This record gives sequence, structure tokens and C-alpha cells, in this order.
Amino acid sequence: MNDRGVDLAVCDREPIHVPGSIQPHGVLLVADPESGLVRYGAGDVAGRVGRQDWLGLSAAELLGPAVSDAVGKEARGTLRQVRPPSAASTFDVSFHSSGGWHLLELEPASDAASGTTLLPLLEAAAAAFERAGDMRQLSAIAATEFRRLTGYDRVMVYRFLEDDAGVVVGEEVAAHERSFLNHHFPASDIPKQARALYVRNLVRVIPTSATRRRR
Repeated sequence: MNDRGVDLAVCDREPIHVPGSIQPHGVLLVADPESGLVRYGAGDVAGRVGRQDWLGLSAAELLGPAVSDAVGKEARGTLRQVRPPSAASTFDVSFHSSGGWHLLELEPASDAASGTTLLPLLEAAAAAFERAGDMRQLSAIAATEFRRLTGYDRVMVYRFLEDDAGVVVGEEVAAHERSFLNHHFPASDIPKQARALYVRNLVRVIPTSATRRRR
């Protein structure tokens, strides 16, 4: 309890690892591994794949045979620049198995960078890393290089401290964004189940965010 009578430990009991929804830019399909038929979905499935009758169709019908073949052969993987037969755009499709189902995640396809374009960028990033004198400087360089590679408005490197509090140790932001560099956050700000997720998934991507201005 804090001095306002609010039990901050309640955040530790929130089931954020099973949110019941997905980020709005993507689509999730759940397919039966035996029949290959899509039994469940989340997000704007009809709008993304171009089929109103998507439920009960096979993954091959919705996403194409290349996707269904890959799902049948591999435990997990990602296919880039997939154009579903009835869709108007392309997607990156990630797949894995969980709880006896095949899960297929669709996100708008990232721009395909050629080897001749990407390799010099990676070499420049590696050279920058080698110039880092300590962990703080390495975090700053990592944020800068990652933003240069992705084009994101903001990249932050966040470190958990021994008392489970956190601090932003590296950051690179667009000119119109406010900075959070060196900001410290209490352990209650990111509860223990969230920290456990970030230990397993080291990169967190937020497609859009809105900042409210206080008057």
C-alpha cells in the first residue's frame, strides 16, 4: 500500500500475458493441425485477407500453399512478403504451435532490403559497437543504430535494476518526440509478469502511441 491507499501489488496479478486481444496492425489465425482449417481468428481478418468467409477455410486457401506447406514442415518460422490470394497487400507471416494448435501471425510486410543495401548498414553498426567504451555508451549506440535501421520514431534500451525498478539507459528519438533517457521507473510500473515476458522477448514493438498533454 502507498500513502494514497492504492494497492500497487494488484498490477502483479493482471494477466497481461493473456491479453485477449492483439495489436491493431496485425491478424492472428488459429488453425487445426490435422485438417489445416482455420477455427479462430483475431483482428480484421476479413479486411486483411480479403475473404468474408474466412472462418473454416484452410490456411492454403486463405494464405496460399507456400504458407501451409511451411507450417506443415516446420515447428516455427517466418515467411516474408506473402500475398494471400484474395488480399490487396502483402504480409510477413510468423507461425508456431501452441496448445495443440497452429498459430499464424500476419503483419504488414516490411520493406525488403537487398543485401547490397543492408550489408553496409550492418557493417557500420558493428563498427560503431566496437567503439563503445562502456555499457552506457553501447546502449546509446545500439539505440541510434537500431533506429537508423528501422526508421522508428523512438528506440529505447531499458534496463531492470536489482530491486526490479527500471531505467532507460539508451535512447534515440525523432525531433518531435519527448525524451525518456535516464528516467527511472518503480518496480510497480512494470509488474513481475511483464518483466518475465521481456526476459523471454527482448524486443518490444509498439506500432502507434498517443501522448496526452496535461493542461
